[in-house]
Amino acid sequence: MSIHTRQIDVDGLRIGMFVSKLDRPWVETPFLFQGFCIRSKSEIDELRQYCDFVEIDFEQSEISVNDTQIIKLRGKSKLSRSGSKRKRSFWRRFLQLLFGRRQREHADSPDAGNYYQDSVSVADELVVARTLHTGVLQKLISVLDDIRRGATIRVPDLEIIVDGMVDSVLRNSTAMALLVRMQKTDDYTHAHSLSTAMWALVFGRHLGLDRDSLRALGLGGLLLDVGKTKLPAQLLKKRGPLTDVERMHVRNHVNLGLEIISHAEALDSRVAEMVATHHERFDGSGYPKGLTGSQIPVFGRIGGIVDSYAAMSSDRSYAKAMSSYDAMREFKALVG
Repeated sequence: MSIHTRQIDVDGLRIGMFVSKLDRPWVETPFLFQGFCIRSKSEIDELRQYCDFVEIDFEQSEISVNDTQIIKLRGKSKLSRSGSKRKRSFWRRFLQLLFGRRQREHADSPDAGNYYQDSVSVADELVVARTLHTGVLQKLISVLDDIRRGATIRVPDLEIIVDGMVDSVLRNSTAMALLVRMQKTDDYTHAHSLSTAMWALVFGRHLGLDRDSLRALGLGGLLLDVGKTKLPAQLLKKRGPLTDVERMHVRNHVNLGLEIISHAEALDSRVAEMVATHHERFDGSGYPKGLTGSQIPVFGRIGGIVDSYAAMSSDRSYAKAMSSYDAMREFKALVG
């Protein structure tokens, strides 16, 4: 435990505290993401249903350690309890990243994320999602391998993939996310494409996007890095830092991707926007055009966030996967 963290009895929790650990595995609770800032009494009530103690990171909290009562951890964690809906304070940080500081009031709105409600339990959806996940990954491998060999994107095939994912995420936004987090594959490109599409759909669901927009968002997530199918495998798998020339080639995957999807028929224009701008950054530090703020379309901003999160939380040739908590610390540092 670092000097910035303390273990606190759930009865001592306060709004503004950043919960970094629970007294039980995160996957045994309704909380999808590891680490979040408490924004309401209802979130404290939900934590009380599942935990006796939690660990608070005061470096990320909005209140001082001196404003709280520190209680040492004693005894064992309680067994799982039933009920309660997953809260969404994690997404408020993503909303700030997505829309920028000027939209902070919207990001903290109590109505954020209340557009959809889960219609089935995580357990029930996992039964369907396991089969769906396997089928989606196999179909994605086939489609991307065909593109690598020069074939044109078969949009209907990808739409079938995305439709199944949309249905699953709308029924329950946790099940598919859990499977993606646990997936083990040696092919980072395929796994990353699937992860990015899934996180994009979960994010889009939270934003209340309609089904047509979710389909475009999921399709864009699958195709964000399609241009990398035209890059040498040894370059993509290189361990260690890239040279300036190698970095230039890797960054060119955006233009290569746009060239590939330009030959696809009946592709939503928002997919092309997403591919074109997912490496642009709000402060102008991104590529290929150095766009800033509202110059970046919303789908591009979503793509940039979920692409970065999926990468940071996965094993790559040059870096081990971060925990969700550490990835969110990186995001917070970027927000400044």
